[in-house]
Amino acid sequence: MKVLFLGGPWHNERHEVTPARAAAALRSLPVSFTVPLPSERTGDLAEGFPPSRADGHVTYTRRYARAGGERLPVYVAPNYQGPPRA
Repeated sequence: MKVLFLGGPWHNERHEVTPARAAAALRSLPVSFTVPLPSERTGDLAEGFPPSRADGHVTYTRRYARAGGERLPVYVAPNYQGPPRA
């Protein structure tokens, strides 16, 4: 299922996230999703990314936003300051 990511290196992009159970896809998405930072952006504070860490990853947290009367999952980076949207 394609899910919107907000903040971090995947800001405003939709990526495929595999649910744990196909029958209950929306309820069985992972609570968090970790992606590697691109090597040229690791620790790039000017772009709003967190400082360089030993692991070089950003962990997104699953949240829900309303869109068109539906409750849709989104993944949000720790540095995201914008409105919740789907």
